[in-house]
Order: sequence, then C-alpha cells, then structure tokens
Amino acid sequence: MTIATGLSRDQVEAYRRDGFLFPLRAMSAEKAAEYRARMEAFESEHGERASGILRSKSHLVLTWVNELIRLDSVLDAVESVLGPDIYCWGSSFFIKNPHNPGFIAWHQDAPFSAIPPGGEILTAWIALAPSTLENGCLKVVAGTHKEQAEHVFVDNDSNMLSQGQEIAVEVDEADATAIQLLPGEFSLHHQFIFHGSGPSVSDERRIGLAVRYMRPFPRQDDEPVTATLVRGQDPYGTFENEPVPTTDMDPAAVAYLDEQLIRRHGDRYRKA
Repeated sequence: MTIATGLSRDQVEAYRRDGFLFPLRAMSAEKAAEYRARMEAFESEHGERASGILRSKSHLVLTWVNELIRLDSVLDAVESVLGPDIYCWGSSFFIKNPHNPGFIAWHQDAPFSAIPPGGEILTAWIALAPSTLENGCLKVVAGTHKEQAEHVFVDNDSNMLSQGQEIAVEVDEADATAIQLLPGEFSLHHQFIFHGSGPSVSDERRIGLAVRYMRPFPRQDDEPVTATLVRGQDPYGTFENEPVPTTDMDPAAVAYLDEQLIRRHGDRYRKA
C-alpha cells in the first residue's frame, strides 16, 4: 500500500476551489484498527470520564492520540496547503453509535473554535472505522467556504453540537457531498465550509478524529494562548507550545488539559 507524501497541484487547487478534499490515506486499515482498539479500551476503563477527555484536545493526555496528530502522511497533505510550519489547535473524537438519532446541524467551524483573530483552521478528519451515509458520515457543500455565515441557536436535543448552532441559510441536501471514508483514510475541510451529518441507521459504529491545524501568524494581542507545534517552527511566537504527554492520563497532564479548556471555552467547557 502506498501512502501519499503530499498533495499534487491539482489536489491543492481542488481543495481551494471546493473547500474540502477526500479520500486521502493516513495509515493502513490494520493500523487504524489498532488505534480504534486503544480508544475503545480507554472508553471501557474510564467510562463517562473518557467521553469528556475524547471530546477536546485528548492529545494532551493520551500518548497514542499525540501520535495521531503527528502522522507524517497527514502532515504532508496539510503542509501542501498551509506550508511547513504547523500547529495543532485542537483534536476531537466524533463518535456516532449504531442507530443513534443524533445529527450535526449544518454549520461552520470557525465561529465556534475560539481561534484568535487572523487564524485559519484546516481540519483533517481521520477515520478509525468506516464512515458511511448509513452511519452518519460528514457531509459538506462545495464552495461555501468563502466567507463566514450567520448562525442561529435552535433548541433541539437531537442536534449534537454543544450550543445547538446552525447556519441561518437553507441548505439543499442535493448540493451536499457525502465524505465516505474507509478505516485509515482522511479528508480535509476548510474552517468555513458548510458541513453537518445525519443520524445513524446502521449497525456499525462511526469513529473519527478531527484534528484542527493552523499555520503560525502574527497576533495583535499578547494574551497567552496555547497550541501544539507539530511541524516546523513558529517565527511569530503565535502560541505557547503545549507539553507532550509521556504517559496516558498523567494527573498533571489532565489538570493542564482542564485548565486550558476552561480558559479557552469558559462555561461552554463541560468537565466530565
């Protein structure tokens, strides 16, 4: 099996035109199965606490997630778009269990990512299990990444987004592209692309890790903000570099994670 070491010119042009690109190969299906097994073992060991950890920046407390955010195959593709200096701003597992009625409303990432002004996020969505229409795969609308859209907040218990947000624009499902991925494949999408997902009508669990990448940039404020430098260097001193875990769930690392999430998200961060 050949894993690409970067994007072609045509692929970069397609990403810039459409706001997304797939499928790309991050690792073998066998390696993806190994990471899935580690994640599910972590869930079994830690129960509800695992859900909170996996929700945001688990690469700060789990060594194997720190490996996933540094996969050369993924970083090579990201570098083709962002350049050689790359930060990981965040990581979130998106898990949809079989026959889950929950859905993700159409939305954009950027307005709710707490990124400092001037930042731009590229998300790599890495599949550890099959992601299909039946089990509620990611869907995107090509060309909707040019500007930020207005959002509204709707009280709907089935919407899995933390604030119930959705774009205040009618989306025709016929315009959407389903990002169907095999284990070990990944997609890229822009911070402003309209995206969402439907409920699961499948017996199969959907498991993906969304990794948010950014390039360094000059900031206008001096408030301390943290991120993880995964490739290259930061010529601007954009962020304070986050520590790398040496063991899983080290108490000091877990305390650091909670501190960073409370600082970044305030009352929107729910500590499990």
